[in-house]
Amino acid sequence: MRVEIIFLGAGGGRWETISQNKGTGGFRIHTEKTKLHIDPGPGALVRMNELKISPWNTNAVFVSHDHPDHYTDAEIMIEAMTGGMIKKRGYLISNISVLEGFGNYENAISKYHQSKPEKVYLLNPKDSVDILDVNLTATKTKHGDPFGIGLRVNTKKGDIGYTSDTEFIESLVDDFNGVRVLVANVVRKKNERIKGHLCSNDLIDLLNEMNKKPEIVVMNHMGLKMTNPIKECEYISKNTDINIIPAKIGLKIELTEESYIVSNLKN
Repeated sequence: MRVEIIFLGAGGGRWETISQNKGTGGFRIHTEKTKLHIDPGPGALVRMNELKISPWNTNAVFVSHDHPDHYTDAEIMIEAMTGGMIKKRGYLISNISVLEGFGNYENAISKYHQSKPEKVYLLNPKDSVDILDVNLTATKTKHGDPFGIGLRVNTKKGDIGYTSDTEFIESLVDDFNGVRVLVANVVRKKNERIKGHLCSNDLIDLLNEMNKKPEIVVMNHMGLKMTNPIKECEYISKNTDINIIPAKIGLKIELTEESYIVSNLKN
């Protein structure tokens, strides 16, 4: 039984989304039964076609919050998941802003598209739901969307964590303690902290406060000013003694019983 993570982009934030230097298609988690797409932003479908990943096999879509670099391709993914909106199929998991709207945030996924999945789950931090062969637990964030959530995915090969967009908050330590893989959205390098996001030094603090650190961390959602991701990952790794690698289009991590295998679908 395999568990793999496939990245359809590595960028985030409005400037990187507009420029598409790193791609903003989110990432996927594939298990024996689950084909989960996390934060399908602009270009998700295009990248899947490039990498020869069938969108029709998708059976779960997760959107962390109501910003376009995380949701713009979600409705198309739902259309694929439901066989062109013909079958009642799959799962949609998100927060109140995306599904119902809140304040200035209008619902990012139409009620029509919400009517087609088999089930729609609205999660708040600490809420948990079982789908197929995985368990999903929402984690707390501090970001522009006040109801934004991250995710902890429990699989038969261990847990995968996703910070989503957030500032450093102490709850992140417990939320992701013990995950095998952490996907961390890090917009800026070193100590270049901006509101609502992690910088490299924030990730260092997070990892060093954990009792049980991840085996590998993928630096994701990098902004336009993150011009040398490899060098930045080396800096974080040196200060945490953890293998840190930058996300990129086509990056694949396969979890085995004892370790993990890193490869690239574009090679």
